[in-house]
Amino acid sequence: MDADRAAIEQLHQDFGAAWSRGDAHGAASVYAEDGVRVGARGDIQHGRAEIEQAYVALFHGPFEGARVGMGAGAGAGSSAETIRMLGANHAVWQAPFTIVPANGPAVNGYAIDIMEKRSGRWWVLESHPKLFPPRPSH
Repeated sequence: MDADRAAIEQLHQDFGAAWSRGDAHGAASVYAEDGVRVGARGDIQHGRAEIEQAYVALFHGPFEGARVGMGAGAGAGSSAETIRMLGANHAVWQAPFTIVPANGPAVNGYAIDIMEKRSGRWWVLESHPKLFPPRPSH
């Protein structure tokens, strides 16, 4: 199981690096071909091709030039990612994240990914990233 946890952690590190480069193809490459992404604003994509197009829209729209940090890299006070193994071929990955736009304040959120191991490789089967609303000013 330690090798599985390490592979899941590496997959998410690779995802974060691709996201921070604005690499839609790289970000989508961690998803299973039949993967599903339920975006932070309620948008839903089915399949890797649709997921890639959603990242293209994000990286050329509201998060152009942004960087992401996940787990312990998400900022002060953030907890590290957790991985809950649900058997030999399924797991749930969870972590806080922080998006730092090129212009504007950082945005915090939390992501939950359902993972599946197929032919010896881990994939995101379903992803649910959510953005936290801004804190009210006093």
